[in-house]
Amino acid sequence: MINKEQIGRRLALLREELACPGEDAWSQGKLADETGLTRNMVLRLEKLGNGSMEGLLALLFFYYQRGYNLNWLLAPDNSTVSKMQLSDDKKSIDARLVLEKLMAYKEVLDKETIELIECLTT
Repeated sequence: MINKEQIGRRLALLREELACPGEDAWSQGKLADETGLTRNMVLRLEKLGNGSMEGLLALLFFYYQRGYNLNWLLAPDNSTVSKMQLSDDKKSIDARLVLEKLMAYKEVLDKETIELIECLTT
């Protein structure tokens, strides 16, 4: 079951990540200005997990537009969910990189296996 306070903490965490390097952290007021909400609405959503459906949807859409994965935000257990959205391009690139790494490990293992067999048979 979804825990409202947990979602509120995650919303606050995402807001803290919005600042670019060298930039001041985003305040609830700045987020409110960017989303068209009031500071009080952002505060209630982040601190208590309470607020209007419209306010929550506005924040979800705001974060979604910035590349955050809403599944990470809303899943009861998000430990295996990426915080950022993965585009189809990134998924294929990631798969190719994984395959390349696996092939490199296979080559090393094959070489070590041959060397081990040679040591045991001599």
